[in-house]
Amino acid sequence: MEQTEWDDLFRSLGRTRDLVTAWTPEPPNPAATRCEHSRHRTLAHLRACQEQWMDVVDGFLSREKPSITILHPWRKFDQGAYAELSWETHLEKFLTDRERWLRWQDTADRTRSGKMNRKDFTVGDLASRLANHESYHVELVNI
Repeated sequence: MEQTEWDDLFRSLGRTRDLVTAWTPEPPNPAATRCEHSRHRTLAHLRACQEQWMDVVDGFLSREKPSITILHPWRKFDQGAYAELSWETHLEKFLTDRERWLRWQDTADRTRSGKMNRKDFTVGDLASRLANHESYHVELVNI
């Protein structure tokens, strides 16, 4: 991954942060079954993905070639009862974690690698996965 691509990913992460911050808060919607049915559910899903992949990046940066097993973000969403938590709870955690992600632009080695759920990834791969995944979801709720 070239420096320009890395920088583009972090611009995307910053844009998503700004878009999410501008959303009108919504209470949990028990009828929403998918992200596109509710901004609340989308925010909760974005939070779960960011948390899971951040844990993996932490592992990659802290030791050589780790093998890390995580729950799928939807499982974390379900186990943490994210559908029922308040907008404010999700937004606060999302923003706190996002600032941590954004600091990695200048401090993280994007080539550091390891395994996530037995598949090879780099820090750059995970930043790309997060940015692209979020862009998809944000586009759906902004239509």
